[in-house]
Amino acid sequence: MRCAGVVVLAALLGGCVFRAADAPRYYRPDSAALSAEVPADATASATAIRLRAVRARPFLRERIVWRTESEYGMYEQRRWSELPEAYAERALVSALRSTSDVSITDDANVPALNAEVVAFDEVLSPAHVANVAIAVSLTGAGFHHVLERTFSVETPIADGDPRSLARAIGAALDDVTAQVARAVLTSLASVKPRSPAHTRRRGTRG
Repeated sequence: MRCAGVVVLAALLGGCVFRAADAPRYYRPDSAALSAEVPADATASATAIRLRAVRARPFLRERIVWRTESEYGMYEQRRWSELPEAYAERALVSALRSTSDVSITDDANVPALNAEVVAFDEVLSPAHVANVAIAVSLTGAGFHHVLERTFSVETPIADGDPRSLARAIGAALDDVTAQVARAVLTSLASVKPRSPAHTRRRGTRG
């Protein structure tokens, strides 16, 4: 009887140790920009920019990131259905094309917009919020103006349900990409090509 009890106990413990982990669950940000149809490019009179491929910090991958004031971590089963940089690029294209003043082109002779996702996190403390942050720079050969800034938005998360996080991340993504688009518009308004005088060699008379 004692041997039988040991066998049963060992079987129970073995079941606990070797129990298969829960399957990952995938989420998508509840973003209006991601759900909306991407607008067509603006008219020929719009200012053209080149949007380079959006990047993200190396730790921002499929697994959802959580953080506190002093610690970062990743959920084992909670994952994004796509990479954060893919979400950010689509939302940014939608935000830029929502205005008639900007068109997106592959022309290397126009200002280039670089963007990097630096936060796509669930912040647990001191406040429970979703944080999306994008660092951008607008540069171009022959132009004197440069935009270089990090845009960051925090949106409250209602509760511990992962779907609430997806809603909050989506709202933050919409807000931050709209801010980027407005800043790009403002910067483009002040971007002027260099005059011919700037291209002359020093000491050359007119």
